[in-house]
Amino acid sequence: MEPEQDSGYSVHCPALHGCVSQGDDRDSALENIKEAIVLVLETIESEGHEQPAQEGPKIIADEIREVLDARHEDGLALTIETAVVDVLIQVPA
Repeated sequence: MEPEQDSGYSVHCPALHGCVSQGDDRDSALENIKEAIVLVLETIESEGHEQPAQEGPKIIADEIREVLDARHEDGLALTIETAVVDVLIQVPA
């Protein structure tokens, strides 16, 4: 999770590369990323793709590095926050 330049937060899910969302405040950003995660997983399932592997330290480190690089290029403070969110989805039998 990273603060936006004007206000609000952007949120990235490192286990699903490219899965991002945002919100006006911390709580709404976290709720919105939960929705984005569910939508990405449902899309993967409906298109018959394989579910992504479990997240690992390298995946998380790479995603954080990308976010920090982008903030640096934009002249923003190198500030991010991590949070764990629980997402409930139905798994086919």
